[in-house]
Amino acid sequence: NTAAEKFNETKFNKYAERSAKASHIIAICVKRKPKVRIPLIEDIEAVACAVQNLHLSATAYGIAGYWHSGSMTYKQAAKDYLNLAEEDRCLGFFYLGYSAKAWPVGKKQPIADKIEWRQ
Repeated sequence: NTAAEKFNETKFNKYAERSAKASHIIAICVKRKPKVRIPLIEDIEAVACAVQNLHLSATAYGIAGYWHSGSMTYKQAAKDYLNLAEEDRCLGFFYLGYSAKAWPVGKKQPIADKIEWRQ
């Protein structure tokens, strides 16, 4: 989808290599219903919650995953490829596979460091 004069072979090879390392790549999309009253942002937020659940489930089964956006994500060519209507949105791609490295050990911080209570 890139004009010949703007084509960057290094970048192309990086994306091709990333894709080859994943066993599965899931397109993350918002498919809007006709005449829906829910604001688009709420559908986007619901999809983000679903992706978090996907990520947590994959991790529970020892499968590595990450959400990547950029590159083609927001271009019309991606919408065309994914058969998305004008009101629909592609939000990125979720890459899944087994990690070649050991899982990192988590470093949990006290919850008090994360929450600010207000009245």
